[in-house]
Amino acid sequence: MNYEKTHFLQFLITKQHNKFNVQIVVPDSIIPNVNSTKFLGLTIDITLSWKGHILDLSTKLNKACYALRTVKSFMSLKALKTVYFS
Repeated sequence: MNYEKTHFLQFLITKQHNKFNVQIVVPDSIIPNVNSTKFLGLTIDITLSWKGHILDLSTKLNKACYALRTVKSFMSLKALKTVYFS
């Protein structure tokens, strides 16, 4: 296990639910507690909401839309469709 890349989440059941001060100690390091993490491309936060994942995804989609809009005037329709579906 790579302890430098490992962290853990404490999920909140309700907004009034308080987090406990938990520390996980392994040889020579402490695994940090974080509020959100990316796991298999999905952003998971302590409240299990979609807000963080949607924000990350919308940023990537906005960049892709801008790129397509920029090259639209320089490419044929067939080439543009190839770039779109890739």
